[in-house]
Amino acid sequence: MSSVHLFADRVTKRFGEVVAVSSLSLSVEQGQFLTILGPSGCGKTTLLRMMAGFEEPTSGRIYIDGQLLGYREADGRLTEEPEGRVAAVRASIGLVFQRFNLFPHLTALGNVIEAPIHVRHLPRQRAVEEGVRVLQKVGLGDKLNVYPSQLSGGQQQRVAIARALAMEPKLMLFDEPTSALDPELVGEVLEVMRELAAEGMTMVVVSHEMGFAREVADRMALMDGGQILEEGPPQQFFEAPQHERTRTFLSKIL
Repeated sequence: MSSVHLFADRVTKRFGEVVAVSSLSLSVEQGQFLTILGPSGCGKTTLLRMMAGFEEPTSGRIYIDGQLLGYREADGRLTEEPEGRVAAVRASIGLVFQRFNLFPHLTALGNVIEAPIHVRHLPRQRAVEEGVRVLQKVGLGDKLNVYPSQLSGGQQQRVAIARALAMEPKLMLFDEPTSALDPELVGEVLEVMRELAAEGMTMVVVSHEMGFAREVADRMALMDGGQILEEGPPQQFFEAPQHERTRTFLSKIL
């Protein structure tokens, strides 16, 4: 399992009587870009939240770089990791939501340096230097001291991506990062994601941006009913889907 960056092994998540994710297995290699498609309510967001360590699977296991997320395994028994260890693993995973969730009282730079100072315990000056670097990386070097309310939706989402990058993640998870944006602002966020993919960042992206996925993703997956029904390279997935549900889903959104 050493070459697998992320491995979900028969993961199930229940909320009371509702089964959001059902015995799902999935692996993502180092440097891979996986796009997950699926109808609303099929479990995509729940899956990402489990991958990020924010939700605990009801059953099954998730491994990051061969390490069990949230637990330690010894003599065939699982014991919960201390919260500090879990937080350290979580900090290595960037999660970008549909909504930007920026602190309105902090500038762009203030939002980006908050976690490096308080979670990574970087000295403030170093955090500021890193913050400036990642904001420049996402094309916002001229917006360091601007507040979220003065930024467009696309700029706010790019600040959210910079905030995740400031934690130096091994893995980036994106949950429909462009769905709350006006159409003309979508491209600037996708361009940042395209550059991250080119640099070899391991990424799992829930998105309905079909053209972008076909161009940039290494693998596509269709999720429905809490399960992965089909996965494969983009060309096969779009042009010769194997599963009837995939064909139906693509016919409605393409």
